[in-house]
Amino acid sequence: MNELKERSNAPVVFELLTGYEGVASQLNINKNFKEVTGLSFFSVSNISSKWNEQNAKDAMSQFNLAYEFVKGFRILAGIHYTPSTGLRPSASVLYSYVSENITLVAGPRIDLSGNSNLEGFGMVEYKPKLNEKWRIYSRLQGLYAQTVKDDHHARSYLMVRAGLSYHDYSFGLGANFDAYGPERIIKNNYGVFASVRLFK
Repeated sequence: MNELKERSNAPVVFELLTGYEGVASQLNINKNFKEVTGLSFFSVSNISSKWNEQNAKDAMSQFNLAYEFVKGFRILAGIHYTPSTGLRPSASVLYSYVSENITLVAGPRIDLSGNSNLEGFGMVEYKPKLNEKWRIYSRLQGLYAQTVKDDHHARSYLMVRAGLSYHDYSFGLGANFDAYGPERIIKNNYGVFASVRLFK
């Protein structure tokens, strides 16, 4: 019952990490179309900016229509954007499991373009209950992308969160570990995070 409720009323989740290097945000949207069973809109947007930057140069967004063909498994088609690759058509398969304490999401994605990237994504969220209002909140979220043509590293990251949840709010300590390009240029950020679940 809890799983069905979560799946049919998935909230919009906005998170902000403030660290010593700068600010990072993430916006997740996962909404079902009531008129068509199994059809949904799925979007994830990440933006990071250093304190001394006037314009954010690190951004990654995807916007998809998703169809659940088997319980827990969805096929997605849409567009993917980064400043270095621009807009590209995209396709992916996503597995999701949601229970009262654990959320698990994983799957591959590929750009449908001449110079495409292939990536794998995974996220596990653990939030055991302390009492009626408070929960422990923890999350590991990772991505690895490489170029299909040259088999070079394109982009990877690991996000770590540990803290508490109070109703629809979560907060605590966070760290982002990022690597860019074939040279794997490292850009890490440590600080505090806060997130809110909206439009349930």
